[in-house]
Amino acid sequence: MTPRSTRVPDPRRERTTAQLAVLTDRLEATERRQQQLQNTLAGLAREVGVSVGCVCGHCDESHTLIKDGTMYCPRCGYRRSV
Repeated sequence: MTPRSTRVPDPRRERTTAQLAVLTDRLEATERRQQQLQNTLAGLAREVGVSVGCVCGHCDESHTLIKDGTMYCPRCGYRRSV
């Protein structure tokens, strides 16, 4: 005969587990959305003849755009030839 578990369900643990599941779903959806936006941005850049560069080292708030030998940050306006 196997002893029965005497554990009483913990409502806080169940609530935390449910919250974690919701946050996991939200994170996965956000990651999918971010990938879709990156793909869209790369496609738009190709269409207009611009390359998407690295994160701006000046403001760190946007990726740079590269066209005609110039790297440009659309957020802060920093410009540098490449």
